[in-house]
Amino acid sequence: MDKTTRIKREFPRHIARKCAFQAIYAHTVKGESDPEELIQIVLKYEELASKVPVDFLRKLIISAIDRRSLADKFIQNVAENWELERISVVDRNILQLGIAEFMDFEETSPAVIIDEALELSKEFGSADSSRFINGILDTVFRKLVEEGLTIRSLE
Repeated sequence: MDKTTRIKREFPRHIARKCAFQAIYAHTVKGESDPEELIQIVLKYEELASKVPVDFLRKLIISAIDRRSLADKFIQNVAENWELERISVVDRNILQLGIAEFMDFEETSPAVIIDEALELSKEFGSADSSRFINGILDTVFRKLVEEGLTIRSLE
C-alpha cells in the first residue's frame, strides 16, 4: 500500500465510510436495522473509533438502509449480464453506500464518493471489485442526474 493510500485511510470520513460499510454488511447478513446498534457494533472493533464523525456515520447508515431497494434497482439496471444475487454482498454493499451518498450528501463531490468506494473495494472486495464498482457507480451517477434524483451535475 502506498503512502497516499495509507494516509487517506486515516481520514475521519474514510474511517466513517469503512464503519458504515461494515454496518451495512451486518445489516445485510444479520438483519440488524437499528442504526445506533450498528454504530456500537462497528465502533467496538474500529481501532481509530475516536476519529469517527459519528453524526456523518449515522446519516450514512440510515441513508444506505433507506435507499437500499432503490440502489438495488439502479445496480440491476446498470449491471449488464449480472443478476443482482450474483453480485457479491461486499460489492453490492459498497455500491449501495455510494448511491446513497450520491443522493443524500450534496456536500461531497461525486469523484470523492467514487474514490472512497474504490478504496473500500480494495480493502474488502475481490481483485476485480474496484473496476466493477467504478463502472457501475459512474453509470448510476449519470442516471441519477438524468432522472433528477441528485441535485449535482456531471463534473
